[in-house]
Amino acid sequence: MKVVFKQPTAKVSEVFLSVQGEGVYAGEPHVFVRFHGCNMRCAFCDTPQSVAPEESSIRSIVDRIVDANAGNTAGAITITGGEPLLHSHFLKCLLPPLKEKGYSIHLDTNGTMPDRLNDVIGAVDIIAMDIKLPSSTKDKHFWEEHLAFLQAAKSRKVFVKMVITDETQESDIDKAVTLIESVDSGIPLVLQPASEFGEFKSRPDVARIMGWQKKAREKLTDVRVIPQLHKIEGIR
Repeated sequence: MKVVFKQPTAKVSEVFLSVQGEGVYAGEPHVFVRFHGCNMRCAFCDTPQSVAPEESSIRSIVDRIVDANAGNTAGAITITGGEPLLHSHFLKCLLPPLKEKGYSIHLDTNGTMPDRLNDVIGAVDIIAMDIKLPSSTKDKHFWEEHLAFLQAAKSRKVFVKMVITDETQESDIDKAVTLIESVDSGIPLVLQPASEFGEFKSRPDVARIMGWQKKAREKLTDVRVIPQLHKIEGIR
C-alpha cells in the first residue's frame, strides 16, 4: 500500500511586490508574503482584514513569489502578517527553498514567540522585531517574551521597531530601551509614529518624539525616527 504524505499548508492573505515601508531597510524593493492571523489585537493595527486568506502550499507560494518578482526587481522577501510565527512549522519548510533561490529572508514579527523563532532562525537573515508597548497597544505586556526573543534574535541581523502613539507612556519606552541595552546597546531602534487610518488619529507630536529619541540615545547607539513610508506615499 502506497503511503501518501500530506503536504503542509498555511493561510496566506497576500503575495506581492512592493517597497519596504518600515524600519532600517525602508525603500528597498521586497516581495511580501503576508500570513493570516495574529496573537495580538493592537489598537493601531492597520493590517487589511478584508483580504480573504488562501490555504496555500509551499509550491503555490514559491510560484506566486516567482510571478510577483518576474522582473527580478527584488532580492529580498519579507515574511509578515498578522504574526507569521503562528505558522513556524510551515515556514521551516518554506524558507530553505527561497534561500536556495538566492533571496535574503526578512522576518517581520511582533517578537512575542521566542520558542517559535527557534524553529526558523537558521533560515532567516534579518529580523524586524516589534516591542509592543502596552500603553500603545492597549494589550497586555510581553516584556519577558520580548527579552527572550531578542536574546535569540541577536544571532542574526536584528533591529527593533516600537510603534508610538499619543497615548504612549515614557515609562514604557524607558523599559524597552533598558531591555534592548541589556542584550546589545548597538541593536538599532526605530521609533515609528503610528499611521492615521479610519478613526485612529492618535499620533504623538514632534517635540515628544524628539524627546524620546534623545533620551533613548543615552543608552543606545542607533535610534531613528522612521514613519511608515508606504502609508505616507500610498504604496501597498
